[in-house]
Amino acid sequence: MNPGWVLVSAASAGLAILAWWPAPAARLRARSEPSESQVAVAARWRRIGSALATGAAVSFAAAGLGWIAILAGVGAAVASFVVLGRLLDAGEERRRASFTADLPQVCDLLVSCLQAGLPLPSATAAVTSSLRCPLTEELDEALAKIALGIDEARVWGELAVHPPLVAFGRELSRGAATGVALTQRIAELGAEARRVAAAAVEVRARRVGVHSVMPLMLCFLPAFVLLGLVPVIGGFIANLFG
Repeated sequence: MNPGWVLVSAASAGLAILAWWPAPAARLRARSEPSESQVAVAARWRRIGSALATGAAVSFAAAGLGWIAILAGVGAAVASFVVLGRLLDAGEERRRASFTADLPQVCDLLVSCLQAGLPLPSATAAVTSSLRCPLTEELDEALAKIALGIDEARVWGELAVHPPLVAFGRELSRGAATGVALTQRIAELGAEARRVAAAAVEVRARRVGVHSVMPLMLCFLPAFVLLGLVPVIGGFIANLFG
Protein backbone atom coordinates (compact mmCIF):
# COMPACT_ATOMS: atom_id res chain seq x y z
CA MET A 1 0.00 0.00 0.00
CA ASN A 2 1.40 3.38 -0.97
CA PRO A 3 2.11 5.43 2.21
CA GLY A 4 1.20 8.62 0.38
CA TRP A 5 -2.30 7.39 -0.38
CA VAL A 6 -2.72 6.24 3.21
CA LEU A 7 -1.76 9.72 4.41
CA VAL A 8 -4.18 11.39 2.00
CA SER A 9 -7.03 9.10 3.02
CA ALA A 10 -6.35 9.61 6.71
CA ALA A 11 -6.29 13.38 6.22
CA SER A 12 -9.58 13.21 4.30
CA ALA A 13 -11.17 11.23 7.11
CA GLY A 14 -9.95 13.75 9.66
CA LEU A 15 -11.30 16.68 7.65
CA ALA A 16 -14.65 14.93 7.26
CA ILE A 17 -14.92 14.40 11.00
CA LEU A 18 -13.99 18.03 11.65
CA ALA A 19 -16.59 19.20 9.13
CA TRP A 20 -19.30 17.11 10.81
CA TRP A 21 -18.34 17.75 14.47
CA PRO A 22 -19.78 21.01 15.85
CA ALA A 23 -17.41 23.56 17.32
CA PRO A 24 -17.31 23.94 21.14
CA ALA A 25 -18.76 27.44 20.92
CA ALA A 26 -21.66 26.17 18.84
CA ARG A 27 -22.32 23.40 21.35
CA LEU A 28 -22.13 25.57 24.44
CA ARG A 29 -23.54 28.96 23.55
CA ALA A 30 -27.12 29.64 24.51
CA ARG A 31 -29.36 29.89 21.51
CA SER A 32 -32.78 31.37 21.08
CA GLU A 33 -35.74 29.37 19.84
CA PRO A 34 -34.63 27.63 16.60
CA SER A 35 -36.54 28.29 13.45
CA GLU A 36 -37.54 25.69 10.89
CA SER A 37 -34.91 27.02 8.47
CA GLN A 38 -32.19 26.68 11.11
CA VAL A 39 -33.20 23.08 11.76
CA ALA A 40 -33.17 22.36 8.00
CA VAL A 41 -29.70 23.92 7.61
CA ALA A 42 -28.37 21.90 10.54
CA ALA A 43 -29.79 18.70 9.07
CA ARG A 44 -28.23 19.52 5.69
CA TRP A 45 -24.81 20.04 7.27
CA ARG A 46 -25.13 16.71 9.09
CA ARG A 47 -25.88 15.07 5.74
CA ILE A 48 -22.81 16.70 4.19
CA GLY A 49 -20.64 15.62 7.11
CA SER A 50 -21.90 12.05 6.96
CA ALA A 51 -21.36 11.95 3.18
CA LEU A 52 -17.80 13.26 3.55
CA ALA A 53 -17.06 10.72 6.26
CA THR A 54 -18.40 7.91 4.06
CA GLY A 55 -16.34 9.05 1.09
CA ALA A 56 -13.20 9.33 3.21
CA ALA A 57 -13.74 5.85 4.65
CA VAL A 58 -14.15 4.35 1.17
CA SER A 59 -11.03 6.16 -0.06
CA PHE A 60 -9.08 4.89 2.93
CA ALA A 61 -10.29 1.31 2.37
CA ALA A 62 -9.23 1.48 -1.30
CA ALA A 63 -6.05 3.46 -0.66
CA GLY A 64 -3.87 1.01 -2.61
CA LEU A 65 -5.79 1.49 -5.86
CA GLY A 66 -4.47 4.95 -6.71
CA TRP A 67 -6.87 7.28 -8.47
CA ILE A 68 -9.60 4.66 -8.29
CA ALA A 69 -9.68 5.23 -4.53
CA ILE A 70 -10.42 8.93 -5.03
CA LEU A 71 -13.13 8.22 -7.61
CA ALA A 72 -14.67 5.58 -5.36
CA GLY A 73 -14.63 7.98 -2.43
CA VAL A 74 -16.31 10.75 -4.42
CA GLY A 75 -18.94 8.33 -5.73
CA ALA A 76 -19.61 6.99 -2.24
CA ALA A 77 -19.94 10.51 -0.84
CA VAL A 78 -22.43 11.55 -3.53
CA ALA A 79 -24.44 8.34 -3.16
CA SER A 80 -24.49 8.72 0.62
CA PHE A 81 -25.69 12.32 0.38
CA VAL A 82 -28.52 11.40 -2.01
CA VAL A 83 -29.65 8.30 -0.11
CA LEU A 84 -29.54 10.03 3.27
CA GLY A 85 -31.54 12.93 1.86
CA ARG A 86 -34.28 10.66 0.57
CA LEU A 87 -34.43 8.65 3.79
CA LEU A 88 -34.52 11.76 5.97
CA ASP A 89 -37.14 13.46 3.80
CA ALA A 90 -39.36 10.37 3.88
CA GLY A 91 -38.94 10.02 7.63
CA GLU A 92 -39.70 13.69 8.24
CA GLU A 93 -42.81 13.49 6.05
CA ARG A 94 -44.09 10.50 8.02
CA ARG A 95 -43.34 12.29 11.28
CA ARG A 96 -45.24 15.41 10.18
CA ALA A 97 -48.20 13.29 9.09
CA SER A 98 -48.20 11.60 12.48
CA PHE A 99 -48.13 14.96 14.28
CA THR A 100 -51.06 16.16 12.18
CA ALA A 101 -53.09 13.03 12.93
CA ASP A 102 -52.32 12.92 16.67
CA LEU A 103 -52.65 16.62 17.51
CA PRO A 104 -56.49 16.68 17.84
CA GLN A 105 -56.52 13.89 20.42
CA VAL A 106 -53.60 15.38 22.33
CA CYS A 107 -55.37 18.76 22.46
CA ASP A 108 -58.59 17.15 23.72
CA LEU A 109 -56.77 15.28 26.49
CA LEU A 110 -54.74 18.35 27.42
CA VAL A 111 -57.89 20.48 27.67
CA SER A 112 -59.49 17.91 29.98
CA CYS A 113 -56.44 17.92 32.25
CA LEU A 114 -56.25 21.72 32.32
CA GLN A 115 -59.95 21.97 33.13
CA ALA A 116 -59.32 19.63 36.07
CA GLY A 117 -56.95 22.25 37.49
CA LEU A 118 -53.59 20.68 36.65
CA PRO A 119 -50.70 23.00 35.76
CA LEU A 120 -49.38 22.75 32.22
CA PRO A 121 -46.39 20.43 32.91
CA SER A 122 -48.51 18.06 35.03
CA ALA A 123 -51.31 18.09 32.46
CA THR A 124 -48.83 17.31 29.70
CA ALA A 125 -47.33 14.47 31.75
CA ALA A 126 -50.81 13.01 32.24
CA VAL A 127 -51.40 13.15 28.48
CA THR A 128 -48.10 11.47 27.62
CA SER A 129 -48.71 8.71 30.16
CA SER A 130 -52.11 7.86 28.68
CA LEU A 131 -51.30 8.17 24.97
CA ARG A 132 -48.20 6.90 23.18
CA CYS A 133 -47.42 8.37 19.76
CA PRO A 134 -44.62 10.41 18.15
CA LEU A 135 -46.22 13.64 19.38
CA THR A 136 -46.32 12.51 23.02
CA GLU A 137 -42.71 11.36 22.66
CA GLU A 138 -41.87 14.92 21.61
CA LEU A 139 -43.78 16.22 24.63
CA ASP A 140 -41.89 13.78 26.87
CA GLU A 141 -38.63 15.27 25.62
CA ALA A 142 -39.95 18.75 26.41
CA LEU A 143 -40.90 17.68 29.94
CA ALA A 144 -37.44 16.21 30.45
CA LYS A 145 -35.87 19.54 29.46
CA ILE A 146 -38.15 21.39 31.87
CA ALA A 147 -37.18 18.96 34.65
CA LEU A 148 -33.53 19.81 33.97
CA GLY A 149 -34.26 23.49 34.61
CA ILE A 150 -34.51 24.86 31.08
CA ASP A 151 -36.91 27.77 30.74
CA GLU A 152 -40.42 26.38 30.26
CA ALA A 153 -41.54 28.99 27.72
CA ARG A 154 -38.48 28.33 25.59
CA VAL A 155 -38.99 24.56 25.73
CA TRP A 156 -42.61 24.79 24.59
CA GLY A 157 -41.63 27.27 21.91
CA GLU A 158 -39.19 24.76 20.44
CA LEU A 159 -42.16 22.62 19.40
CA ALA A 160 -42.93 25.28 16.78
CA VAL A 161 -40.02 24.11 14.61
CA HIS A 162 -42.36 21.34 13.42
CA PRO A 163 -44.84 22.84 10.91
CA PRO A 164 -47.90 20.97 12.25
CA LEU A 165 -47.10 22.17 15.79
CA VAL A 166 -46.40 25.86 15.12
CA ALA A 167 -49.58 27.24 16.71
CA PHE A 168 -49.59 24.58 19.43
CA GLY A 169 -46.02 25.31 20.51
CA ARG A 170 -46.52 29.08 20.44
CA GLU A 171 -49.67 28.88 22.57
CA LEU A 172 -48.00 26.66 25.16
CA SER A 173 -45.00 29.00 25.23
CA ARG A 174 -47.24 32.05 25.64
CA GLY A 175 -49.15 30.37 28.45
CA ALA A 176 -45.96 29.43 30.28
CA ALA A 177 -44.51 32.93 29.88
CA THR A 178 -47.60 34.98 30.79
CA GLY A 179 -49.72 32.62 32.87
CA VAL A 180 -52.83 33.13 30.74
CA ALA A 181 -55.47 30.39 30.65
CA LEU A 182 -54.91 28.00 27.77
CA THR A 183 -58.05 25.88 27.91
CA GLN A 184 -60.12 27.78 25.35
CA ARG A 185 -57.26 28.33 22.94
CA ILE A 186 -56.09 24.69 23.08
CA ALA A 187 -59.68 23.56 22.46
CA GLU A 188 -59.82 25.80 19.38
CA LEU A 189 -56.48 24.43 18.18
CA GLY A 190 -57.82 20.90 18.63
CA ALA A 191 -60.86 21.65 16.48
CA GLU A 192 -58.70 23.27 13.81
CA ALA A 193 -56.23 20.37 13.94
CA ARG A 194 -59.10 17.94 13.46
CA ARG A 195 -60.16 19.76 10.29
CA VAL A 196 -56.58 19.77 9.03
CA ALA A 197 -56.20 16.05 9.78
CA ALA A 198 -59.44 15.26 7.94
CA ALA A 199 -58.26 17.28 4.93
CA ALA A 200 -54.90 15.46 4.99
CA VAL A 201 -56.67 12.09 5.01
CA GLU A 202 -58.78 13.17 2.04
CA VAL A 203 -55.69 14.29 0.14
CA ARG A 204 -53.98 10.96 0.81
CA ALA A 205 -57.09 9.09 -0.32
CA ARG A 206 -57.18 11.05 -3.58
CA ARG A 207 -53.47 10.42 -4.08
CA VAL A 208 -54.00 6.69 -3.62
CA GLY A 209 -56.81 6.82 -6.18
CA VAL A 210 -54.59 8.56 -8.72
CA HIS A 211 -51.66 6.22 -8.12
CA SER A 212 -53.88 3.13 -8.42
CA VAL A 213 -55.06 3.97 -11.96
CA MET A 214 -51.99 2.59 -13.74
CA PRO A 215 -51.81 -0.70 -11.76
CA LEU A 216 -55.53 -1.28 -12.39
CA MET A 217 -55.03 -0.61 -16.10
CA LEU A 218 -52.20 -3.13 -16.18
CA CYS A 219 -54.39 -5.66 -14.35
CA PHE A 220 -57.23 -5.32 -16.85
CA LEU A 221 -54.97 -5.17 -19.92
CA PRO A 222 -54.57 -8.98 -20.31
CA ALA A 223 -58.35 -9.47 -20.06
CA PHE A 224 -58.91 -6.73 -22.64
CA VAL A 225 -56.41 -8.34 -25.00
CA LEU A 226 -57.85 -11.84 -24.58
CA LEU A 227 -61.53 -10.92 -24.70
CA GLY A 228 -61.43 -7.92 -27.00
CA LEU A 229 -58.51 -8.13 -29.40
CA VAL A 230 -57.82 -11.85 -29.77
CA PRO A 231 -61.35 -12.76 -31.05
CA VAL A 232 -61.32 -9.86 -33.50
CA ILE A 233 -57.86 -10.69 -34.82
CA GLY A 234 -58.71 -14.40 -34.90
CA GLY A 235 -61.91 -13.75 -36.88
CA PHE A 236 -60.08 -11.47 -39.28
CA ILE A 237 -57.38 -14.07 -39.93
CA ALA A 238 -59.99 -16.82 -40.34
CA ASN A 239 -61.89 -14.76 -42.93
CA LEU A 240 -58.67 -13.77 -44.66
CA PHE A 241 -57.41 -17.32 -45.12
CA GLY A 242 -60.74 -19.09 -45.12
